[in-house]
Amino acid sequence: MTKTNFHPGRRVALTGAAALLAAPALAQTGSFPNKPIRLVVAYPPGNSSDLVARFVADRMMNILGQPVVVDNRGGAGGTIGTEFVARAPADGYTLGIANAGPLTIAPALYPNLPYDPVRDFTHVAPLSIGAHLFVVNPSLPVHNIQELIAYARANPGRLFYGSSGNGSTSHLAMAYFETLTGVRMTHAPYRGSAAAMNDLLSGQILLASDTLVATADLVRTGRLRALGVTSKERSPFMPDVVPIADQGVPDYDFYGWIALMGPAGLPAPIAQRLYDATIAVTRQPDFAARMGDLGLSPMTHTRQELDEFMRFDIARWRRVISAANIRIDG
Repeated sequence: MTKTNFHPGRRVALTGAAALLAAPALAQTGSFPNKPIRLVVAYPPGNSSDLVARFVADRMMNILGQPVVVDNRGGAGGTIGTEFVARAPADGYTLGIANAGPLTIAPALYPNLPYDPVRDFTHVAPLSIGAHLFVVNPSLPVHNIQELIAYARANPGRLFYGSSGNGSTSHLAMAYFETLTGVRMTHAPYRGSAAAMNDLLSGQILLASDTLVATADLVRTGRLRALGVTSKERSPFMPDVVPIADQGVPDYDFYGWIALMGPAGLPAPIAQRLYDATIAVTRQPDFAARMGDLGLSPMTHTRQELDEFMRFDIARWRRVISAANIRIDG
């Protein structure tokens, strides 16, 4: 059982100004929600986060009895929409889709980030999680991770890998691999995953790490070759692909994730109501099926575990980004 600081016999009396400030929040909590909820996605429509958000919003509406409206606020690697959530009133009517880019990676990339990833948010509920695949153009003479390491060591800096942009998850998946194995490759950043995949298919670059939804069909049809899955467990969507951790890099464990967040200070009863509604959605069989279409699986953390997960991910990416000396210009 998880220990908390709550003691049944302890009572705290609110007096004076504190009671006046608390009263509106308590009154509002009792009728929550009584108007539409805005769900901010910090990316354009069609992104995986957007697709997950729209699926969840549609089903939460039936549970909460109010519309849940998706609001796309893309730009600056997701930091614009994320800042919008951080600055919103902590009343439960503005929520956001959280993922690694703006929440746990950006703090190590941007020294003047306009929000604090821990202090400025309430982490409400987990949604989904998924691995990447390391994939190569079939012309590259490697068939597994050990062969990739040997090739990279024999050709230091001459093996180019593509990503969806500097500091993106597809970039950091490879940077993480380099720090653990000591190999040196050359990063080729693109404006989005599709452009990187196109050049990988044509042989302009020979290696990439990307999501299952972006790579699985290309592997199944033989247009790309899969070397390893980035999670420590085999993916249920590509069960024949061996984890990188089982191919001589035991500490390698990389995944993308999506969660629900709100501004800091979200009243506990509202946060719990939103958590319960979200979990009711993620436990439905059609949620798992829809996530499977996106190469994702339901994420099953409790709220406390989600907080711990966020802190772990922030610390992990600080180490990787520092070790790889990754910088964002501008």
